[in-house]
Amino acid sequence: MYAKYTLGLEESMMAINAMIEEHKKNPSNSPVGMAVVDEGGLLIAYARTDGARPIISKNAIKKAYTAALTGSNSEDYETMLNGRGWRVGDMGDPMLMSVPGGITVRNPEDGSILGGIGVAGLPAGPGDDDLALVGLRALNL
Repeated sequence: MYAKYTLGLEESMMAINAMIEEHKKNPSNSPVGMAVVDEGGLLIAYARTDGARPIISKNAIKKAYTAALTGSNSEDYETMLNGRGWRVGDMGDPMLMSVPGGITVRNPEDGSILGGIGVAGLPAGPGDDDLALVGLRALNL
């Protein structure tokens, strides 16, 4: 038998609250969805800002899921797939998403995957990633 660490609700809400506060700093930000999942990709915490469309909500969860299950940030996952000539559809899991905005959460002691954080709705590229990193920093790992 072994012991393993996982993200809990308290830590997940710390990440969500930090991302909400960061998002509020710029009133011109577009609406976003923010999700935190455990190492198996199961949703722990979720929030969306007013006006977030349903697709944004779903994509935030998918990005967090992808980061947790693949063990790589969703943008890095896209790079890996492209380097092998694969597409995300080849993986057979409709929850996987290969676009920026999903960040893997790792245990700093042993590198094990604790979960993932996903953000969707900001401009493609650094916008979603930057907000997800705010959530990661709030975990104080």
